[in-house]
Amino acid sequence: MSGRSVSMTEGRLLTVLLRVAWPITVTNLAQASFDIVNAFWVGRLGEAAIASVTASGPLFFVLIGLGSGLSTAGAVLIAQNMGARRMEALDHVAAQTLLMVGIVALAFTLSGAFSASAVLTLIGVEPAIHARATDYLHIRFIGMVPMFGFMAMQAMLQAAGEVRFAMRVQIGSVIANALIDPLLIFGIGPFPALGIAGAALATVIVQIGALLVLLHHMLSGRSALHVRARHFRADWSHIRLALGLGLPASIEQAIRTFSSVLLMALAASFGTLGLAAYGVGTRPLFFWFTPMLGLSIATAAVVGQNVGAGLTERAEQAARLSAWLGFGGMTLIGLFNLPFVPAIMAALAPGEPDVIALASTFAYVYFPFLGVLTVPQALLGAFRGAGSPSHSMVISIIMQWGFQMPAAYLIAYATHWGIAGVWWSYPIANVAAALLCLYWFRHGSWRRRLTPPAPAQ
Repeated sequence: MSGRSVSMTEGRLLTVLLRVAWPITVTNLAQASFDIVNAFWVGRLGEAAIASVTASGPLFFVLIGLGSGLSTAGAVLIAQNMGARRMEALDHVAAQTLLMVGIVALAFTLSGAFSASAVLTLIGVEPAIHARATDYLHIRFIGMVPMFGFMAMQAMLQAAGEVRFAMRVQIGSVIANALIDPLLIFGIGPFPALGIAGAALATVIVQIGALLVLLHHMLSGRSALHVRARHFRADWSHIRLALGLGLPASIEQAIRTFSSVLLMALAASFGTLGLAAYGVGTRPLFFWFTPMLGLSIATAAVVGQNVGAGLTERAEQAARLSAWLGFGGMTLIGLFNLPFVPAIMAALAPGEPDVIALASTFAYVYFPFLGVLTVPQALLGAFRGAGSPSHSMVISIIMQWGFQMPAAYLIAYATHWGIAGVWWSYPIANVAAALLCLYWFRHGSWRRRLTPPAPAQ
């Protein structure tokens, strides 16, 4: 094991969870900052530019959700093998994961490029912004392969406990993106003014660079994961196992993102103002949702390593502690943000008072519930790490389609609240999901050891 790795199967659980969670949280905050940085600069181009990026985002992230399951499967298998001290299996899992991810990403690049315009039309994007949103998507699709590869390597390094290296690479990527964005958006110096297409191109350039850095790390011998050419020969038994783990995780993420597409379409039915307000209003929510996902990933890694080591009780304690930490910490963050809501929205949509006002009402609804939103993410992470992504998938489907979508459409169309139905659907769905997760955590059979213990030495 690399000396840079965090050992998750021994020591005080609170210390272990924090040592794993904070770099992953910083990593995910940095990852979310890609969109925040883009939104900051694109916001200077006006309401139509904001709406164009908003309209193109969910389609792109549906494909990310579909492909992310393979990264999840790789991370779960890495964590459980690490916990079982089956070190010889780590390199094989890493290479097979990258092989599958690369093939899927290439397929998504081609299919996404051909379907982008038609899907934007289907969800009701107005003709005035259709062409700009399509151009933005086409450029982002070029970067699908490096982005998927980077996501997979980052997830596996985190599962192996190399959380700080992944964090440093992600922070460097954000800094590079922030520097390149204005050059390509506004045409500073010798660069052409590309508008929102420049934001997309800057992101793709940075993603390629980040992929090369992580790949060099895994090829150098300094990582706990050492991939070599021979490891990339297709192993069909492993592929079947990975697909069994990855497909539920992909469905879960895709349904979550597809629900965002439908919610965006509902917001768009109230006009360009509604769409722009949804785009601006969700930026802080998605930003703070990112540390929730960071905690979820950390919980999956800690639970996975302990389940792999046969320490089931310790795995359960880690999940319980994670849920309490997330609830308390994110509740305080949400309440702290309330006085600054108008200023936050004004920074994201300068000179657009109507967008600022409507987006602010959205933020006032969800900020007090950030802690509640975190509880299901922590427990769903525990279910995935314990080898039961199907349980996580079922709960997510119930949350999205049993609670959030009905609440959003009923409130929007059956009451005088209108677009506020979209706003209130977030706390309603997540309160229900938290209760479901707590019930399943106590009474469900979610612990599944995927690897035998290492042979006795």
